[in-house]
Amino acid sequence: MVPPVSRRTFPLSLDGRSRTVQVDHGYWSARRVVRVDGVEVLRVEPRSFRERIDLWQSSTEHVFGIDTHRLALRVRPGLLTYEIELVVDGRSLSDGLPAGPLRPPAHGRYSYTWFKVGVAGAVFFVYQLIVLGLFGPIARAFGGPRWVLAAEVAMDLAIPVLAVVLVILAWQTDRRGRNVTVALAFLALILFAFRGTAAEAADLALPFDEESVAFAGWQPAPMDMRRVTFVGGPEVEFANFVKVRFRRLEPGAYLLLRGHFSRLIVDMQALSAGSR
Repeated sequence: MVPPVSRRTFPLSLDGRSRTVQVDHGYWSARRVVRVDGVEVLRVEPRSFRERIDLWQSSTEHVFGIDTHRLALRVRPGLLTYEIELVVDGRSLSDGLPAGPLRPPAHGRYSYTWFKVGVAGAVFFVYQLIVLGLFGPIARAFGGPRWVLAAEVAMDLAIPVLAVVLVILAWQTDRRGRNVTVALAFLALILFAFRGTAAEAADLALPFDEESVAFAGWQPAPMDMRRVTFVGGPEVEFANFVKVRFRRLEPGAYLLLRGHFSRLIVDMQALSAGSR
């Protein structure tokens, strides 16, 4: 597991005096802070997401001083880690040799974009397995209507979130303009296809609407569809993980529980004779 902040401590002897240089490097934030004997002397903090990306993927050198000595903090990104080096008066503190020019990133500035896409795809696959194989069945078996709706939202949010991640990754590529345009077009298509997800998410915070219906049966439809039509009535849509075997219900009076904005049915309960 990658720590959010790594800390390196460098003991020095300058002009016969012992000094301690402490370097804090934020793995995700890209913030670099240097303290000498506990006093902050350098802070590098990106002011925008683009600056953060540049610090993530570029080798950088940050110069500061101690008395009359010139020091430099060098940060070189690798595939999953960062190489942190301290240069004192032109010599590397690690081996005492001349530091030389700043070395480029270990794997190139944009060489592992596809690796990141692969990681995002793997996380998406695992997330879907958890929702479809664990959360959804548990919500159906043990949870109430609100749990059923939560499982629906968790499932429907997966692809839009993945599309947003692809836009972020496209921003990090060398052909940024073309790739971001394609990624944004894909995101717009996904948001249109999943335009009901926002309404489902809003319904989680609101009471369900109750609707009494006189149920006479369903019109013929494929068995794998959640959209069905009442005989002599409107078309309705059931949640994926709804408990009710709605296709096998007998004719009678029923109470529908529906999302206020999405109109998604999360439960269909038979009404007793006294409650009609």
